Amino acid sequence: MPEHALDVPVSVGDLRRRIGDLSLRLRTSGIQTKPAEPRFTDYDKIRLPSGELVGRKKVIIMSGGCSVPTCTMCPFTNFNNYGIDGGTSPESLLDQVRRTLARTENEPAYEVLSLYNDGSFFAPREIPRDVQVEIARLVAAAGVKRLVVESLPQFVTAPVLAPFVKALGGVQLEIGIGLQSADELVRETLVNTRVSQKSFERALAVMAHLGVDPKIYLMIKPPFLTDGEAVTDVVESVDYLTGLGVRGMTLCPTRVSRNTVAWELWQAGQYTPPNLWTVVEAVRRVHERLAVRVACVNLRGTDFESVFPDACLSCADQVVDALMRFGESGDAADLPADCSCRPPLEVIALDHAAITARAAQQLNVLERSGV
Repeated sequence: MPEHALDVPVSVGDLRRRIGDLSLRLRTSGIQTKPAEPRFTDYDKIRLPSGELVGRKKVIIMSGGCSVPTCTMCPFTNFNNYGIDGGTSPESLLDQVRRTLARTENEPAYEVLSLYNDGSFFAPREIPRDVQVEIARLVAAAGVKRLVVESLPQFVTAPVLAPFVKALGGVQLEIGIGLQSADELVRETLVNTRVSQKSFERALAVMAHLGVDPKIYLMIKPPFLTDGEAVTDVVESVDYLTGLGVRGMTLCPTRVSRNTVAWELWQAGQYTPPNLWTVVEAVRRVHERLAVRVACVNLRGTDFESVFPDACLSCADQVVDALMRFGESGDAADLPADCSCRPPLEVIALDHAAITARAAQQLNVLERSGV
């Protein structure tokens, strides 16, 4: 990049349009309908906002995918029925939930059911309103104590949420929202998610009124940011959320997967996932505010042909294991100590002019390569 490149004014609106157009263009519709069965099931322990550690069943049902697939790093349209006529039928969604709730003799005990659909649970194009309420009734009859679903905030409204909460009865509802960042440039342009501060805070108010717990996801190092900027972004985002009274937060280290802007940037040598020690640094800097959890599933794995956050061969597995222990305990003593591989990290402020100029230059690199 020329030394003077960062001095060239860049229109944030133009940058957002370019990133959004590229993100949507890279999405690949399915050719053959995938079976109407959950594509992922796992069991683990999760710490509730109260600090209690409980058993969880996590299920991702096969669906038609996200109806707003604009994010620059999300790979999930690759693995559901995105773009296929008919997607997944309402009856098949209900059937998958019934099978999920049918407890077997050897199944691990769980109180929490995290039921995900690779998108927004409350988006009517993804799960029709009557199906949403029927799912609530099924969960209420199954002995689950807490249900976790995910949704963009624009779909979380009182007319939608009230009948769902009523159908759940005594089951506590928790809604995960991918805010990703409290910084507008990072959230709405670099991540390119359709989440405004106004819609987010309105959704929080609706949830609070109906007794629903929020679970907010924040990214560690979205595309176009450096590791040093990423730490600042996490710290400032946690400060914003704690100021709103939010206690449930999960940090999501960015992974690089096909059919995404992040993948193309990585292929062109313009981006790398956060170093694992950057993840640790972000956690340490916000720990005094609250014991955040780090999404560690397959952080050292190979699912989705992804490139994951990493460190050296001698410490990477131990770092991930330590982050998982911390996720259960909330005790900073469980965080990893150090390693000689740990790269220098200069934590710096978010300079919007410099970031937008850099992002524009990186997009130019992709365009010149024919992406």
